[in-house]
Amino acid sequence: MRKAATLSIASQLLVGLASAVFLFFVFLGLIAVLTGGPESLVEELLRSGALEPFVIALISFLIAAIALFFIAAILGLLATFVFLVPGVGKLAKWSSAFETPAKLVKWGYWSALALGALALLVVVASFEPLVQAILQQARPEPHVFALQLVPGLSAALALAVLAGIAYLVGFAGLVIALFELSSQTKVGGFKVGAILLIAGLALNLVGVLEGSFWVSLLAVAATIIGWIFARDAAGKALAAALPPPPPPPPSAPA
Repeated sequence: MRKAATLSIASQLLVGLASAVFLFFVFLGLIAVLTGGPESLVEELLRSGALEPFVIALISFLIAAIALFFIAAILGLLATFVFLVPGVGKLAKWSSAFETPAKLVKWGYWSALALGALALLVVVASFEPLVQAILQQARPEPHVFALQLVPGLSAALALAVLAGIAYLVGFAGLVIALFELSSQTKVGGFKVGAILLIAGLALNLVGVLEGSFWVSLLAVAATIIGWIFARDAAGKALAAALPPPPPPPPSAPA
């Protein structure tokens, strides 16, 4: 649990950093509007000869954001499938109270990964005719391309929704496991961490539905703090479970 929490914290921090990069783009857009619109901004950049450095910086920020999101995704996958899922499975062997959460975590997260990967493959396959036409320098027929693209994207969307439902099943198992750990070990940090993770997920859904960048950042902050509480609680529980150190040997008589 501690390793999973540590990697999850690192993943969420990278997500927050990458999101801050996109906030910088919003700031640039605001500057463009305040200076009279994008056209006047481009004119000023052209006049000062600063357009090329500006474009280079813009591309650099975009590449950095993509790289950060990619690294965050890798860390999140490692945290979930290398440490979290096996960790909850070990708890099920320790106590039968964790058998249901372990099943929810295992089947939920693995199903979400499989369905998400399948949805991505369907999206790529849907655009294959367009890519092939571009490579052959041919003009694709709009109606033929639409007939291939629309069903593919619809299937990918359905798979993505199923992946989201499966993720919620795995997340529910994680939350139940944290509450059960709090009950079994009498360490309140597990319960606080679970509540903060629930708040982070709820805020994230609100941020996506409303398109609120700040709510999404608040969701990242709540998730990070939740994992910090879970990691510290795991450390306290492990420390309490360890046997006390042996007494020091008696000192030799002088």
